[in-house]
Amino acid sequence: MTVPNHARRYFDALRAAEAINPGALRHCYGIVLHHRRQWWLVEFAELDQTPIAAHRLTGSMTPAMTDWLRRETGDPRLSANISGLRPDTKCWSGEFSRLPSSEDPNAFDIDAHPWGSDAGELETRLARTLIDGSVNDLPAGFTSVLSALPENDEPVLAIRSSGYVCATFELLTARYMPDYRPRSPWRDISGDAVSDSGSDILAWRPARDWLMPN
Repeated sequence: MTVPNHARRYFDALRAAEAINPGALRHCYGIVLHHRRQWWLVEFAELDQTPIAAHRLTGSMTPAMTDWLRRETGDPRLSANISGLRPDTKCWSGEFSRLPSSEDPNAFDIDAHPWGSDAGELETRLARTLIDGSVNDLPAGFTSVLSALPENDEPVLAIRSSGYVCATFELLTARYMPDYRPRSPWRDISGDAVSDSGSDILAWRPARDWLMPN
């Protein structure tokens, strides 16, 4: 099979990047999104399943990917910033590759297949939940919603990220109601979606003795 010239040039650049940092290139299915003033790649083992890792991104493509795109588009000034790939959205899904950044040891650059497609509502919600839960440690006694869920319709004490600088988390009474609203199962005590008044639920703990006394 004959490899097109543009593909050959890209893979030559990719091999050069890997030679600098051998074995560092990683591939995964996931979502690229902008959240908490930062770009992230949230990795999923399978579509619509629980995410397994959140990787902080620099917001840039690798030099190899950038050079290849500039040659393909004929635009030598094409930005390396991934926000320019899909300027109409800050969240998309696909098969991605990442390399550790040469400028930031705690972040990655995107390499290969950067465009993707529109991310699903469930995947996006799970991705944001994983990021929020990884930025700050959850309080003792609370179970992450990515680990386990309460019994349907039973009131529990739940926490979510606070929108105020005076508090890390917000505590509220909530119910998990997937039969009532499958696309937005976390509801407040009145039955409204918790997302109507703030962030999604990160973790919960049973509180039957407090909320449902005999």
